[in-house]
Amino acid sequence: MMKRRGVSTYISVLLLIVVTIAGGVMIYGYTMGWFGRLGGEGEMGTLSVDEADASGSTNLITVYVRNLGSSSVTLDAVYVEGALIADADVTVDTVAMTTATPIVEGAVAVVVIDAAALTAGTTYQVKLVGVDNTQLVFSVKAD
Repeated sequence: MMKRRGVSTYISVLLLIVVTIAGGVMIYGYTMGWFGRLGGEGEMGTLSVDEADASGSTNLITVYVRNLGSSSVTLDAVYVEGALIADADVTVDTVAMTTATPIVEGAVAVVVIDAAALTAGTTYQVKLVGVDNTQLVFSVKAD
C-alpha cells in the first residue's frame, strides 16, 4: 500500500488562523474607511467651526467654516434642529448655496443661514452636509 502524505495538522491550523485574521483585518479596514474609497471619488473634506453666531432679532446664523481637509468641500444641505433649510436661504461667501460654491483647502468661508424663527436664549443644533458627505455638526445659542 502507498503511504499518503499530506499537510501536517499543525500547519493547516496555522494557515486557517492566518486566513481568518487577514479576513478580519480586511473587514475592519473596509468598515473604518481605509479601503472604502478605493476607486471612489477621493478624499473627504474636514470642516471646522472657527466662530458661530445666531441672532434672534434677524433670524440669521452666521458661521465661519474652515476646511482642514485635503480636498475642497461643496455644501449640499443645511439642517437647523433637524429641519432642512432651503438652498435659497443659505449663502456661502455671499453667494447662494444653489450655485455650488466650493470651500477650498485651508480657506475660511462665511456661511449665513436664514433660519426663519430663532428665539433669543435658545441653543440650536446646526448640521452642514457636503456633496461628498462631509458633515459638520455644532450648536449655537441665539442672542
